[in-house]
Amino acid sequence: MSDNVRITLAALLYTLFVIWAMISLIAPAAATDYIGNHVKIPTVHGAPPQVATWGKAPKILVCQHAPISMVQANSAKRFWERLGYEFQGVSKAGLVGDECSTDSPNGYILIHLVTKGVKLEETSLAQTRFYVDNLSNTIQWAVIYLRPDVRERILEHEIGHALGFLHFNEISHIMNEKWTIGGWDTEGLDNRRK
Repeated sequence: MSDNVRITLAALLYTLFVIWAMISLIAPAAATDYIGNHVKIPTVHGAPPQVATWGKAPKILVCQHAPISMVQANSAKRFWERLGYEFQGVSKAGLVGDECSTDSPNGYILIHLVTKGVKLEETSLAQTRFYVDNLSNTIQWAVIYLRPDVRERILEHEIGHALGFLHFNEISHIMNEKWTIGGWDTEGLDNRRK
């Protein structure tokens, strides 16, 4: 094989490797996954589907080792309060008992660090699990799992899932599945007029 052919093949392989590396780096990060037991998903045009609502305002509890501060938790709560949603406040674990270690923390939205027992896709930045009483169509509890590197809008997005909202793939929307094309748009989330 001549030197020119070797150089051309080496350049081609190098170029393909660089392209593969760039594609791997720019793969969009998913904002979240949600896991729930709800039995129906409403069809709504122009708004994110909401599978259920809370019967009583939930309390947000920041569990030990959660990768957010109380300032961040209160800021995310205020974001949703401006849209008309109610909460019983935000607390740090250890002040109100042991709800962070229970399997069904009724009345709470728990915020945890992702642990080994939580299956989270490699591209997912967080995950929310919630439980719906399908007879009354009310949310009983929710648990948010966050990676250590919490990005802007992630906690607000996850609280949206804890409030029963599913993904809404409009560009710039807070409930967009892809963090890279999401934003602060709240179309269809306003609870003040319901």
